[in-house]
Amino acid sequence: MNQEINAGYWQQRYQSGQTGWDVGGITTPLKEYFDQLENKDLRILIPGCGNAYEAEYLFLCGFTQVYLVDVAEEPLLNFAHRVPGFPKEQLLHQDFFKCRTSMT
Repeated sequence: MNQEINAGYWQQRYQSGQTGWDVGGITTPLKEYFDQLENKDLRILIPGCGNAYEAEYLFLCGFTQVYLVDVAEEPLLNFAHRVPGFPKEQLLHQDFFKCRTSMT
């Protein structure tokens, strides 16, 4: 496979529905881990967030400092549509390896 994997590559995968890694919801191990967290003000960064079902779960459970990063815009747009109350400034459309955020 001699294919450059960049933002365009990931954008195309989301737009064409080629997301075989996407289980369609939060996984049990993450849910169980999140359920034992008491501090809802923890700063949580989810790099390469994809459809970010875990971020949706955290947000609905009252976590306020969840940040999503993805190099592809499509999953961030999908998430914003699915979870309209989520703070837009915490959706970061950028390369995680060059990530700049105001997580202070």
